Amino acid sequence: MTQDIGTINLDGEKLCIPLKDIIRYSGCRQSEDEKICKLCKEASEELCTYITPRAVYALADVTFTGDEADFGFCKYKSKSLKTFLGGDCAVYIFAATVGLGADRLISRYSLIQPSRAVITDGCATAAIESFCDYICRDIFLTDEQARFSPGYGDLPLEMQRDILNYLDASLNIGLSMTDSYLLTPTKSVTAIVKKIR
Repeated sequence: MTQDIGTINLDGEKLCIPLKDIIRYSGCRQSEDEKICKLCKEASEELCTYITPRAVYALADVTFTGDEADFGFCKYKSKSLKTFLGGDCAVYIFAATVGLGADRLISRYSLIQPSRAVITDGCATAAIESFCDYICRDIFLTDEQARFSPGYGDLPLEMQRDILNYLDASLNIGLSMTDSYLLTPTKSVTAIVKKIR
């Protein structure tokens, strides 16, 4: 099967990471605490100099037989995906990462300043989510939250392997997976987005 593969590269310092998301993903309470806000802003500014947001994507047609979704490169049974997509349609399949720099920075802080590691981890989670929102909104021209990932609902996490292989994500953006289906770099996402335009 041949498919057109697209790639997206974004300067980490141009990625908009909402402060409210950093605070939430860091496990802090929503507050007006200036000290927490300052720490989150500092961690975000530093993280953005370490990350390399990259994504790879392709357009595919998905057809359903009952609850079984056939993407042409893999088949998985998922009632929740069928409900999300509304049946047969064209979809974008994508994989995105903010790169190994985030993992390295979090690891470094976990050894020397654990509290900063927690905030940096929250920043990195907010960064990959913000990057995925950007992809959906500005590249796919759809609602930024309109994505469905392996592991959601009843869609098996092992579909990540098929997505990575289909997109040749290891070669295209340096994204791979462990034997337990976890992505590496860790701040990475695979997802399906319904094409609406």
